[in-house]
This record gives sequence, C-alpha cells and structure tokens, in this order.
Amino acid sequence: MLAHTRQGVEHVIRRMKIFRVLKGVYRHRCRRFALRVQLIAALCNLTRACQS
Repeated sequence: MLAHTRQGVEHVIRRMKIFRVLKGVYRHRCRRFALRVQLIAALCNLTRACQS
C-alpha cells in the first residue's frame, strides 16, 4: 500500500515540475510563492480532469 501511495505522489511531483517555477531556484517575491504553487497545482488538476 505504501508503494502505491508513493507512486501517486511521485507522479504529481513530476507533473508539477513541468512548470519552470518549481524546477529551479525561485527568484521572485517569497510571499507569492505559495500562491504560484497553488495555481500550478490547480492547472495540473485541471489538465488531469480533462484527460479523464
């Protein structure tokens, strides 16, 4: 069960790393980092929902 959960998490991380904001060093304002991560997560969820 643990391996199955980990596999799902790894796939989500891979999808989020497609966006360059999460790939390298973040050089913008720190206070907006959480907002950008949430927006990227929302885009990943949206694309996954549209594929299903």
